[in-house]
Amino acid sequence: MPSPPVPTNPATTRVAGLLAITQVFGWGTTYYLPSTMAGPLTAELGLTGEGIFAGISVMLLVSAVVAPRLGRVIDRHGAHWPMVAGSLLMAIALVILSRATGLVSYLAAWVVIGIGTPLSLTQAATAALAQLDRQRARQSIGLLMLMGGLSSTVFWPLTAWLNTSIGWRDTCLLFALAQLVVCLPIHAFGLRVSNGRNHADSVPGEPATAALSLTPADRRKAFILMAAGFSLTGFVSWGLPLHVIGILEGYGHSAAFAVAAGALMGPAQVSARLAEMTFGKRHGILTIGVVSAAIMPVAVALPVIGNASPAIAIGFVVGYGLAAGAMTIVRNVAPLALFGWQTYATMTGWLSLPQNIVFAISPMIFAALIRHSGPTAALIVAFGAALAALGVMIMLERHFRRATAGGRAA
Repeated sequence: MPSPPVPTNPATTRVAGLLAITQVFGWGTTYYLPSTMAGPLTAELGLTGEGIFAGISVMLLVSAVVAPRLGRVIDRHGAHWPMVAGSLLMAIALVILSRATGLVSYLAAWVVIGIGTPLSLTQAATAALAQLDRQRARQSIGLLMLMGGLSSTVFWPLTAWLNTSIGWRDTCLLFALAQLVVCLPIHAFGLRVSNGRNHADSVPGEPATAALSLTPADRRKAFILMAAGFSLTGFVSWGLPLHVIGILEGYGHSAAFAVAAGALMGPAQVSARLAEMTFGKRHGILTIGVVSAAIMPVAVALPVIGNASPAIAIGFVVGYGLAAGAMTIVRNVAPLALFGWQTYATMTGWLSLPQNIVFAISPMIFAALIRHSGPTAALIVAFGAALAALGVMIMLERHFRRATAGGRAA
């Protein structure tokens, strides 16, 4: 297989690599914590499983509220100092979490994490790359998504080991220190190269972004379609992963097989991102979005219409992983193609508002469906949402193609 095309600008490649490190640490020390700390948190704080994972919902909802305003700050002043502030907020939040004594103090830590999320995680990181190198932003964002996807692979086993070795409170303090000695210096010094071009006028010879050919009405319609399509795909891609093992067990597979098959999701997502980086530049990002959206309903329908064979189970997990992995890049690159780099962080912030609300409630919806109606009901709902997402993505791709063609003709 050919090597993936990486940005040819050495500065862009270096910044993408540095930001990938902070993304692995950022997501690993926050979003992925409850999965491995559930036992200690339940025992010491007296929280229920719902209470523990309510932290993630709080994080996403708070992030949704503050993301548009913070995105505007990033667009106006660059990503450099906002990402430094984000690292500080994450460190403070982890210290608060390490001192939690009950539900209120536990959720208070997640409120601070939610404020820090748009400043230090994906929204700010992708904006930094878009501001640094407009011509190769798609490749650099793809590289960031590819490398950053290792977060759960690294931090699930690391956090589990630390919990056993030093306890969850000291683990949180250690992660707070990691924010200060790893992420903050990278954001403070590694992004300086991008700060000089954050708000420069268009560089001579640099091609205009597609957003320049869209009228205000076309941009408004594109935003609505994008928000709807990304929210629908996110309903499935954020709601099902926590329940894949339970779904497979519900179809009669052993726990060992369910875990082994579920583990294929990560490699499938990475493979999809690698394929997009390698071959995706030949096609528009919205075409990739349509293809990804088309794979999702087929994947989630397999266990419903097929038998309970291992091949069907593996096809479900791998197909789901491929669709979700590619759609991650689409969600981060498409706003750049439609709205341009100048307002990229602001627009991704507004797009995150409906998305994060959906992301926050979808795991609970699927949990309730599985508990009350079984795995088939959950997959039927996922199929309906995925099919609706496909329809919206087709409409978005056609609208963008017509709008840009009309702009060129004019």
